[in-house]
Amino acid sequence: MNINKLSTFGARRIAILSSLIFYTILSLSIYLHPGYNIFSPHQSLSDLGMIGQSYAYIFNSAIVIAGTLFMIATCIYFINIKRDKFKKLSLCIFFIALIFYIGIAFFPKGTPYHDYFALSFFGISTIAIFIWFISEFRKGSKLIATVIISLTVIAYILAYNYHLVGFAFAELFGGSVIILWIIIFNSSYKYEKEEMTERTTIQK
Repeated sequence: MNINKLSTFGARRIAILSSLIFYTILSLSIYLHPGYNIFSPHQSLSDLGMIGQSYAYIFNSAIVIAGTLFMIATCIYFINIKRDKFKKLSLCIFFIALIFYIGIAFFPKGTPYHDYFALSFFGISTIAIFIWFISEFRKGSKLIATVIISLTVIAYILAYNYHLVGFAFAELFGGSVIILWIIIFNSSYKYEKEEMTERTTIQK
């Protein structure tokens, strides 16, 4: 296994670890808040980290830890992608989205700018996924690209109809799509093809 594959294999593990940490701490936060209903149209995930809420620091810590680990994985992906400018641009935009994501913990619900950070994270992440979709649909797996973009559309449909499924559930579904996307990002990139191209260039 060459250094590119080795480092991106590690990045994928970091992304998986980050998601496991987030879901574990999220479950703990929900458990520690009796009466919290993820399917309620009047409750969001941010309620768990709201100012004055018991154990708010647990939920907000999960955001900081998960966001930081995802940043590390994103940087490793970026370094190892040499030629695909669309995917590199996608990662740059997603890194910016993660800054807003971590900002949610520093501006929890009940403080100014909380909604700005939360909406910016989802909006900027969508742009990153759309740019990746264009690249993947043109040069990679059309099936993977179609699945991810379809799940993204479903996430927005659920958010629009949050009164039916619950606002927190819609947020969780959308966040899960983003997590799934960044985990498979490495799998969707053809390092073998890139290495072969580089070797051919050197030989010429």
